[in-house]
Amino acid sequence: MIFTGKTTGFIAALMAVSFLSACEGMSDFKMPSFGLRTDSNVDTAPPAINRPQPDGRGVITYETYQVMVARSGDTVGAMAGRVGLSPEALARHNGLELSYAPRAGELFALPGNVGGNVVASPTGWSPEIAATAISNATGGGIGGSTPSVGTPNEPLRHRVESGDTAYSIARLYNVSVTALASWNGLGADLGVRAGQELIIPVPDTAQMAVAAPTAVATPTPTPVVTPTVAPTPTPAPVAVKFIPPVNGPIARPYNPQPGGSKNDGIDFSAPAGTAVHAAAAGTVALVSKSTGGLGTIVLIRHANGILTIYGRVDKVSVSKNDRVSQGQTIGVVAAGNPATVHFEVRKGSDSVDPTPYLK
Repeated sequence: MIFTGKTTGFIAALMAVSFLSACEGMSDFKMPSFGLRTDSNVDTAPPAINRPQPDGRGVITYETYQVMVARSGDTVGAMAGRVGLSPEALARHNGLELSYAPRAGELFALPGNVGGNVVASPTGWSPEIAATAISNATGGGIGGSTPSVGTPNEPLRHRVESGDTAYSIARLYNVSVTALASWNGLGADLGVRAGQELIIPVPDTAQMAVAAPTAVATPTPTPVVTPTVAPTPTPAPVAVKFIPPVNGPIARPYNPQPGGSKNDGIDFSAPAGTAVHAAAAGTVALVSKSTGGLGTIVLIRHANGILTIYGRVDKVSVSKNDRVSQGQTIGVVAAGNPATVHFEVRKGSDSVDPTPYLK
């Protein structure tokens, strides 16, 4: 998905009531600040993964588009020749003159598919945790909603417009200007040009510790000891158990092994419209559209660094930072063929088998 400065500025204002995909093409608005970070604190952005390594031609292949990394001494003609494109097509697509001299490491968008293997996501990368980290970096997003996040194999793109700077683009997407420059091979002056297509760095969830809410310590009463009666030992605490989000059979079990049947959680069958319940008491950390076919997701943070994730939820009735109780309705099962709700348990960024946690 490619955004322009005007489009994303309007989206930022409406993020509380609409998703990015619904707002594309609305380009008649200038971007106000809306409380986004200033240049001086842009480095509070979440850490980013490294830009993927290009293949032998200098090409990086994503799901729906490709880019090319310039080598030292490259020309537009030499780059085009390595991938079977005309120099004119490559220059035109990037708003350049044929005589333009690329910098080593500079990124260029390719006007068509030239073949190649799609980059793989780092092990354990989590779109939910990435979205939570970016939302936290902006104090909950605009109007309490969550900003859009690209994925390692499909980063967001931004088409530079007149008036854009590297700093304004970094603020817009809640990334550090250092990462933006590194991913796109910007020069020392961080200059960008109108019509240039920039890749937005992807958050590194492996470096993100999703903090559990600080528990308030309850004073332990001092046992009364008499000469003849020993104090009663305090029993070991019993681990809290979760309840299933719905009452229904398992359609897909947990399967952490890579491949077509990989499943980071459990999918339960239930008729569309069935109430979806919070598995345990906690705090809503995220309500957002999923990037992986899970529809609308709800993420709840529990004690001891445990997260539960609920996918394919419709008519969500909770918001970010809401406290929920065990069994509270958070939405209903979305329509599907068949209708299922996805349920995950995570420790940090790692999924774990939900079965031992369920009553």
